[in-house]
Amino acid sequence: MIDSPENNNGSSLEYAEDERIADLIEQLQTRTVELEEANRELRHVSAYRSLFLARMSHELRTPLTSILGFAEIMLDQEKLSEPQQRFCQKIQNSGLQLLASLNQLVDLSRLEAGPAEIFLQELSFPETLNEICVAVGRQAQKRDVKIECNLGPEVTTIVSDRGRLRQVLYTFLSWAVSRSREGQSVTINAKLRDGSSLQVQIDDDGEPIKDMSRVFDPVDTPRAGKTDLNELGIIVGRRLLELMKGSVTLENRDCAGLRTVIEVPANSPKSNSLGGPA
Repeated sequence: MIDSPENNNGSSLEYAEDERIADLIEQLQTRTVELEEANRELRHVSAYRSLFLARMSHELRTPLTSILGFAEIMLDQEKLSEPQQRFCQKIQNSGLQLLASLNQLVDLSRLEAGPAEIFLQELSFPETLNEICVAVGRQAQKRDVKIECNLGPEVTTIVSDRGRLRQVLYTFLSWAVSRSREGQSVTINAKLRDGSSLQVQIDDDGEPIKDMSRVFDPVDTPRAGKTDLNELGIIVGRRLLELMKGSVTLENRDCAGLRTVIEVPANSPKSNSLGGPA
């Protein structure tokens, strides 16, 4: 029996389609292998970067600590002239900025390297917030910015990761102060919501933010001609909040300035086991 031309054409089309599908499958398999290799290379690069930052941190912290220590000693001397005091203050400020940036880079690298543990402990939030305000106080004093704190009566002892909570609050309070101009103020309001969530609201009088989507973007955040040393810090702060199952939202205030709302789980001591990883 001789196949008709129609049958031959149909068989040819089916064969061509099978060839095309086989070729696509082969290309897909090749691309998959290439992507797997690229992912392995990226993991290696990430590991090398984390190792480099850890070693760089160790190498730079020692001389930075010495510089800051000697600057502090020199500033305590009463015989320094006004220009000498100004120069020593500049040395100290620059050293503190370098140390803060270094710490933020290392923190970001650690967060990108993989999941970390949360260590819950009982702490006095009023004392913790007071420590943070004192730490940011020098920066605020230099800028002639006033810091006001308002705590709800229910905000006393909570359970949270003390170290990470301190870092987050310090970062966003410092950012609010850096956004403020001379004579302006930063207000902190803290309260417990439903007894299981701590809400900290930080209001500043700085310039409004036009595009909120770019604030936490590590690529687009730096702006030409203007460098904010707190920008990397708030990126790390948001990552830490995500690790703590918390959140941060930003909104421009109707009157002026920016409102930063931080929420983080903070149960009462009776409802949590203490001291272990979450």
